[in-house]
Amino acid sequence: MGTRAPAWATAPHGRERPAGVACAVRQYPVKPLSDPHSEGTAGPGGADAAAGPLETSGVFAALTQAPLGIAIYDRQMRYLAASSRFLTDQGLPGDTPLVGRLHYEVFPEVPQRWRDLHARALRDGEELSHDADPFVGKDGSVEWIRWSLKPWRTEAGEIGGLILYTEVVTSSVQARLRLESAEARYHAVFDQAAVGVARVSAAGRFLEVNDRFCAITQYSRAELLARSFQDITYVDDLAPDVGQADSVLAGQIDSYSREKRYVTKSGDLVWVELTVSLVRDGKGEPAYFVTVIEDITVRKQAEAEQQRYQAQLRLMINELNHRVKNTLATVQSMAAQALRGGADPATAYSRFEARLMGLAEVHDVLTRERWHGADLREVAERAMRPFAAAASGQVRIDGDSVWLQPRGALTMALVLHELATNAVKYGALSVDTGRVRLAWTFDPASERLGMTWTERDGPTVAPPTRRGFGSRLIERALRSDLQGAATMTYAPTGLVCQMDAQLPKREGVLNLLDGI
Repeated sequence: MGTRAPAWATAPHGRERPAGVACAVRQYPVKPLSDPHSEGTAGPGGADAAAGPLETSGVFAALTQAPLGIAIYDRQMRYLAASSRFLTDQGLPGDTPLVGRLHYEVFPEVPQRWRDLHARALRDGEELSHDADPFVGKDGSVEWIRWSLKPWRTEAGEIGGLILYTEVVTSSVQARLRLESAEARYHAVFDQAAVGVARVSAAGRFLEVNDRFCAITQYSRAELLARSFQDITYVDDLAPDVGQADSVLAGQIDSYSREKRYVTKSGDLVWVELTVSLVRDGKGEPAYFVTVIEDITVRKQAEAEQQRYQAQLRLMINELNHRVKNTLATVQSMAAQALRGGADPATAYSRFEARLMGLAEVHDVLTRERWHGADLREVAERAMRPFAAAASGQVRIDGDSVWLQPRGALTMALVLHELATNAVKYGALSVDTGRVRLAWTFDPASERLGMTWTERDGPTVAPPTRRGFGSRLIERALRSDLQGAATMTYAPTGLVCQMDAQLPKREGVLNLLDGI
């Protein structure tokens, strides 16, 4: 239809109305018109001079009654015909006589730019149109007009004038603008929401996602639109999620909320609070799901940490209870052994106190380490400290660093204390020339510890006639606490004690006092 542009007219009583029109009416030869307001059919600018009379008055009668705004002009923009609808659209009575009158005299306020459009169409034969052109009246109201402008030609092929068509489309344009405004508001809320929002097909394909949804899942919009929610849902959470979605589709529930995990683009898991509802079409059929997600990963991590802390606390209480019972049982056994056989009270007290001090030494180490455990070398050095000065060179300790859990550290402290006590009383440490070597090996793969206590250069050793408390404590402690065993060899050159212990794996052991 060529370049689109509006044409305007102004009604005589001052109300501006659009006058541009287009009409695909059949063109007829022009005959003289009888109109009392016409300025004549002859002479320059007359209707007959422009194009001649139309064929029949019946055609004009039909045009006048057309349900459209139609106006026909000659080359001087004089009216040849106009429909009643055109007149009423311009704010004039439907029977207003216009034939022979100049358009710009009827509507003198037509802007020059619209006159230029008329002239262009008459000069170049160009067809102009506009689907929805806003017109602001003097009262400030806005009306939207669909119009078109088309030259008509004589039988000789010359441009005889113009045909204009107008239709007021304000209601449809306003409806479209309201829809566009609603869509703009929807997209503003959708795109700027602080939570992830998506439209998902009934089959699970993503139809639309907002920026937050992309940020949570770490996928781009294009990547998500090529996937379904099943593709990014963690496998353990997929079946219950699909089951609830099926219940919504079946009308059994209106919506559902649940916590689930997505697998992000990087392969990490992200926890979300999921809310799903269904939108149905006009026929009641499922159209799409609306899915809203909120990242709750931090909350889930806090919950897991809280559960871990509670587990630690329960374990600590149980372990403390167990340790206290074991310690009391050990103290009870040491006291009974010290007092057995009618020993001198002073001697019994001294023996009992020494063993308690050895127990206290390793407790100091464990307390410093917050009861996470202790290094075997430090446990050994502290256990031996009361029996031989470090500068004397009587005690030699060899072995790599081995970390003991609290129970193992206490057991080793008691075992070494008993061996040292025996050495001071009867063995190598009872004389200045005696020597003790404590050595161990450790297999990290099996967590197996092997220890050897070797005495030499002390008094000649003979096997005891009876098993004392110390021997029994060593064997019982290694067996019950470390799934181990001890073998005593009473060689004449000195006692040799072979010990074997199974240490608990440090991996995964809870730190009981973390955060306390």
